[in-house]
Amino acid sequence: MTAHSPQLSLVHRFRRARQATQTGRSPLLILLHGYGSNEDDLMGLAPYLDPCFDLLSARAPQTLEMGGYAWFPIVWNAEGLFVRPADVLAAIPLAADFVAEAIAACHAVPERTLLLGFSQGATMSAGILLHRPDLAAGAILMSGFTPAELARPGLRLAGKRLLITHGLFDDVVPVELGRMTRDLFESLGASVTYREYPMGHQINDASLEDADRWLGEWLGTLS
Repeated sequence: MTAHSPQLSLVHRFRRARQATQTGRSPLLILLHGYGSNEDDLMGLAPYLDPCFDLLSARAPQTLEMGGYAWFPIVWNAEGLFVRPADVLAAIPLAADFVAEAIAACHAVPERTLLLGFSQGATMSAGILLHRPDLAAGAILMSGFTPAELARPGLRLAGKRLLITHGLFDDVVPVELGRMTRDLFESLGASVTYREYPMGHQINDASLEDADRWLGEWLGTLS
């Protein structure tokens, strides 16, 4: 599974865990990239993340004229980034189906599967948890946003764990949207760790260290 696999509906990259866990099969970490990027982008984080995870990085399905790929359309206007919640909602089923396929192909289980998304990929990770909470135990959402319209009435996410990271100086996805994402998941009963950093729309060393630490702590909860 180093490139496209007939078992999976999206182009992807896969890397086996570099270290065995003390508690059974390797957990699976599924990586969802941001707008205009591809499946190789977040794989660059692999050396800095806990070595006990199998890593699978997906390529978003929409090809952009400028190059790269996207999960859903975005519009730039005078006020900045604009996203129609309906476009995000329409993109969730395909991404969720891919996660389900990946779990089966990697012989993983949802209870030992996490999502990690950056920017638009964080929005997709959040959307998957909100619509298919059965597919993953939690997520790391980095510099993303979550339209309130994604939350289904009556949804509860007790037992789900999230790390949400955001830059104080993010001029693409303002930090207020990160705080709204935190508040949304907390209101649904999820266990949320939230961190802000003096950075823009990016992943810096401190946020990456926090992500690695959070992954290690989550591993410690497995039996």
